Amino acid sequence: MRRAACALALAGVVAGCGSSPPKRAAAPLLDFAYDASAPLRYVDRGRANTPAPLAIHDVSFVSGRQRIEGYLVLPPGSGRRPAVVFVPGTGSDRRELLAQAGWLAARNVVTLTITPPPPAPRTAKTATGALAQIRADTVAEVVAVRRAVDVLRSLRSVDPHRIGYVGWSAGARTGALVAATELRIRAFVLLSAGAAPVSAYVARASPPLRAELRSVLESVDPVRYVARARPGSLMLEDGKRDEVVPRAALLNIAHAAPKGTTVRWYDAPHALDRAAYHDAYDWLAHRLPIDGPRVRVAETA
Repeated sequence: MRRAACALALAGVVAGCGSSPPKRAAAPLLDFAYDASAPLRYVDRGRANTPAPLAIHDVSFVSGRQRIEGYLVLPPGSGRRPAVVFVPGTGSDRRELLAQAGWLAARNVVTLTITPPPPAPRTAKTATGALAQIRADTVAEVVAVRRAVDVLRSLRSVDPHRIGYVGWSAGARTGALVAATELRIRAFVLLSAGAAPVSAYVARASPPLRAELRSVLESVDPVRYVARARPGSLMLEDGKRDEVVPRAALLNIAHAAPKGTTVRWYDAPHALDRAAYHDAYDWLAHRLPIDGPRVRVAETA
């Protein structure tokens, strides 16, 4: 929504009048391919917390030209365990979902919270240039998640065949795109994921820019991508009292999701509540699956 608003602001500088363009085929989906052979340049700066049952490591890796910061949460013991990537909301960083990642790590899961790559500086002087930046930013976000999967699969503590994803708000939107692209992730939990129809934004734009705006927004529309996720690989959790994302936008994602998607509603605001995460982790336990002893002390911390 934030990106669409940015596009509309630039669209407003284009004056003119005319009718809407005729119906046409939807814009092509984006290509989220990347050079998997490029060095990750993974850095583990060591433990970031005091001695505790769960070890939080300050880590980073390279995605494209950017260094992605993260926290790797390791339960005690050895052997390969499932792993889950956590992606936060708009403007937030690796700290936002760290507590939730700790709750899951207490179930004997390796978790990685990341700071998504920031949007590129808005240097474009035209609406066309700004729209191109929206596409580039979206690709960078998805590729950063795919590189996070590369990191997890490289660790001796991770079972490369049991990787999941938890995204909240903007992180859930990114997850919808990743779900259509990254086959190495077996299960996705998307919390408070919503999307308004592309037509709602296009109708507010200046007529000369409508066709281009529609093409760009269709190419990053999470509704189109979530429909291409593997059946049964998604869980959607939404709040009945969401004060940020309208209910209609939440339903757009839920209705577009493939057959077998688990959808649950909570009497909660946009941030949801601990019950939602508890249910999400129970669902992940079956999908990945999650086994091994729980870290009892950390589970209640």
